[in-house]
Amino acid sequence: MHPLLAVVVSHGGSTHLHQLLSALAAIRGSRVMLVENGTRGADSLPDAVRVVEGQGNVGYGTAVNVAVRAALDEGPAPEWLLVVNSDVTIPADTAEVLPKLLAWHPPSVDVVGFPFLATADGPPARSRAVLPTLRTNAFIAVRGEAAAVARWPDLRHPVGAFFAIRMSTFLRMGGFDPSYWMYYEETDLFARLHAAAGRIAWVDDEWSVVHVGGETVGRSGLLHAELGRAAALYARRHRTTLGWAWPAVHAGQLVLLTVRKAVTGRPDDALRAARILAGLAGGLARPSWEPAVRSRWRAIPASDRHRLGDLPRPASPGSADDGTPGR
Repeated sequence: MHPLLAVVVSHGGSTHLHQLLSALAAIRGSRVMLVENGTRGADSLPDAVRVVEGQGNVGYGTAVNVAVRAALDEGPAPEWLLVVNSDVTIPADTAEVLPKLLAWHPPSVDVVGFPFLATADGPPARSRAVLPTLRTNAFIAVRGEAAAVARWPDLRHPVGAFFAIRMSTFLRMGGFDPSYWMYYEETDLFARLHAAAGRIAWVDDEWSVVHVGGETVGRSGLLHAELGRAAALYARRHRTTLGWAWPAVHAGQLVLLTVRKAVTGRPDDALRAARILAGLAGGLARPSWEPAVRSRWRAIPASDRHRLGDLPRPASPGSADDGTPGR
């Protein structure tokens, strides 16, 4: 049995994809699956990599679920699931020690997060986020997300580009929610984990990875709007804990961000924030709205994503329906 299943989600590949897959395949005890949501190029892949394709553009979280379903159909469940975006690069030192880092954590740890390393082109991408609440969103609007992450350590979670989660926990949580096509899928997962008293640990800064970020998305206006639409979906899914006022607070946050970027001479960032706001408004007004389905991204509709990506939860006491993570 492979103790580690690494799932890489791609949409047409990236400049780092072959290097990433080779690094993952070289990790002791790992099994690597590439889920291609777009059209895979003619570039060769490492022999050890299992490719899952043909399901269409199911988005990020559903793609991970699809790979997990395929892996479980083919053999025993691994101990750990490593979720990896295609524009991540893993330094050799981190890849070599990764199995030991995961094995070192006790069974009470459900998720392991990793820091992102700065590159020669600029500062590191964000590796940690804070769960949305009325207070955290209002605070972020004034002080920024980094300050919120520092102030609420109990609400911190890894971003979706790279993290490890115990497979038993992932399955008990039902995996990612296929309702989300892009964005907020990991926020939703970690909100459910937090509600179930799950535990997240973080490795030291010396064991970092590199995340370029946005390589396959670029400046797509539709995907900026999709970020807002996903926020509306998240608000509906977690209304009991967020409250009815959260969408208004988030909208105010986006209005302030739009104005701030515009007056500081950053029109592209202001336009991005305005598009997110428009997506939030559209998602709140039209819950069934899925503009990406009819776009060049050819997103698979939510009903089909559920058919492809829903994961059965293990029937064990205290975990079949309540999302309680494994211990």
